[in-house]
Amino acid sequence: MNIDTPLSILAGISAKTFYQDYWQKKPLLIRGGAKDIELPISADELAGLAMEEEVESRIVIEHGETPWQLLQGPFEEEDFASLPEKEWTLLVQAVDHWVPEVQALRERFNFLPSWRVDDIMVSYATEGGSVGPHYDQYDVFLVQMAGKRRWQVLSPEQYQDSALQNTQLHILDNFTNDPTQDYELEAGDILYLPPNFAHNGRALDNECMTFSVGFRAPSTQAALQGITDKLCEEVNEKDRFSAPEPLERDHHAEIQASDVEHLKQKLIELIDSPALLASWLAESMSESKYPEYNVQLNDEELSETYQQALNGDTFIRPGDARICYFLSEDKQSCALFCSGHSIEVDAELVPFIQAICDQEEFDFSGLNIEQHTQLPDTLKFLLQHQAIIALPSEDEDA
Repeated sequence: MNIDTPLSILAGISAKTFYQDYWQKKPLLIRGGAKDIELPISADELAGLAMEEEVESRIVIEHGETPWQLLQGPFEEEDFASLPEKEWTLLVQAVDHWVPEVQALRERFNFLPSWRVDDIMVSYATEGGSVGPHYDQYDVFLVQMAGKRRWQVLSPEQYQDSALQNTQLHILDNFTNDPTQDYELEAGDILYLPPNFAHNGRALDNECMTFSVGFRAPSTQAALQGITDKLCEEVNEKDRFSAPEPLERDHHAEIQASDVEHLKQKLIELIDSPALLASWLAESMSESKYPEYNVQLNDEELSETYQQALNGDTFIRPGDARICYFLSEDKQSCALFCSGHSIEVDAELVPFIQAICDQEEFDFSGLNIEQHTQLPDTLKFLLQHQAIIALPSEDEDA
């Protein structure tokens, strides 16, 4: 991708300008960035999705039985029938996992690392509906796909992180209005917010649907714990604390700065491995949002699906497929990750991997499976972990 090319999802701003001026720095209002994307799910369909047992959903009623009442799904028709006329919001998590049509929106954000995207949450709100002023610890694009919503935003230094009491939601109790960061979004508009920018959204009509494209941002502590777990899979009992004794120690009970420095250097040496860090990052970032619903194919299923691929059947890359890779330091091999699993392949197969990541629908009728000895195993790996799946035949649809 040419980072100087104007992008429609950014209303003509280039990726380079976005990186330099806005990404993780300040908000950006993007007028009409999503105006050419069709609404992939209606409000009624979203409510139907929230009635499914496996789908994560919530309803927030500002003036319910308690202030900011939180209801957890799955819901029944009676739950929706009993809601007030206005000032409530339905939120459904990871809609891209359940609705393939949402993929068209997700793909527009591939000017950023695709492995950073967490999911797309969809909210429907009646007039006045809100979930209260709050902040997210990750980047988010708030895409207005239907209706209107007003967003009031505060930068991190403009608010204190203190929350309302007696509510299950983390709602800021000191949110004020900054007229310079007060935005009214119509269908097709997008508001980008960096991490920790507080925001308060309120629906301006009964058609309000907002698609939130959120990004994965593991804490540094989570990264350290994960990397430590990987390091401790095999423990070298001979590698121990062995600080040299300083020439002078004022008292036998004193721990000196040289002892602490020795320990620090030992720990730095332990994690000073780009391959180890990349492996943890790729493994964690490629993990499925809902691994229980993304079970890998068994041998029989894999054999059947692989034959379908060789026969030229149509395949798609589902919206929740999580694929990433990194090259070895010598650029000779590539570690390919999908759903937290990995395989090491020759770097010559990187163009094939990139093609899988860049296309949404394809067949393998023109693929010479014998062009590389590792190509069959690479394709089987992607099939087994359902990074690509076969479209059902017309007979199956019927």
